[in-house]
Amino acid sequence: MAALVAADRPRVIAIIDGVYERVPAVWHKEILWALREGVVMAGAASMGALRAAELTPYGMIGAGEVYRALMSGELTDDDEVAVAHLGPEEGYRPVSEAMVNIRATMRAALSAGVIDAAAAEEVIGTAKKTHYPDRRWPALTARHPGLRRWLPEGRRDVKADDARHLLTLLAADALPHPPAGQAWHFEETVQWRAVRPASRNGLPPALTDAVLHTLRQEGLYEELERAATLRRVAATRWARPTGPALREWIDLVVERLAPADLADLDADALARFAADQACLVAAATEVAEDLPSAILDTLRVRGEYAARLAAARAPHTSRDSAGTMKENHVR
Repeated sequence: MAALVAADRPRVIAIIDGVYERVPAVWHKEILWALREGVVMAGAASMGALRAAELTPYGMIGAGEVYRALMSGELTDDDEVAVAHLGPEEGYRPVSEAMVNIRATMRAALSAGVIDAAAAEEVIGTAKKTHYPDRRWPALTARHPGLRRWLPEGRRDVKADDARHLLTLLAADALPHPPAGQAWHFEETVQWRAVRPASRNGLPPALTDAVLHTLRQEGLYEELERAATLRRVAATRWARPTGPALREWIDLVVERLAPADLADLDADALARFAADQACLVAAATEVAEDLPSAILDTLRVRGEYAARLAAARAPHTSRDSAGTMKENHVR
């Protein structure tokens, strides 16, 4: 998913289901990174509902019955949405029943008078004690022939209902607003740096590498690397502008920068670029008083501090306004 964000810069990503156990499931970290990059993240039905419930405080949007049950605490276990399924050549067809579907089906059967409350609880209890790949209706309904006859028409598939609900919201551009969460910081951990996408600019990697190679040849890379590091740190640690404030920064960027240097940015990428610039200015403003000392420390790192200090202390000449030469002493 992170590669998708880096390459295509989508406005919205919706997660419904996913593969796990034999391959890594969609990672919380990559969802958080997508959120920080300005992508609207939504989830429902299965793994999408789990991740949305876990990441609601960070701005992920959830929808549907399963998500609401997870948020309320009615459901707490990942196995509630887990199913065994066939491979891609079979369309990932499920071969077991999801626990959330069993619960919903039992509620429907109880409401329809097909079974009583005790029987419904017995089926649910048996299913919950069964490992998720083995949850199948024939075994669960063996003691309830009336329920078995009713199932073909009465079975509830709440996961499918929730998936359709989310797709309907997306088609109508009617996703709920992200919950108002607290400000949070995305930590660039060692694990994340090892797997994060190599390029955030949307350019082909070969073209990015060619530009960086030229900068190294010209001796400009290290200076630009330090400036870029400051830009990224500022973008992750300072509040990004939104609404009218972001619009003002977009207008300012468009006014002051050459059109050719912005030509490959679409509207969303331009907004992210302007927001990064706002963070950089905010960071520079906040630390302005400490910059002289930091500049001197940078000279130490470059091995230029002693020479610069000696030159500043030594007598030197300068030209006065009349064009004559005079000697000054820096005290």
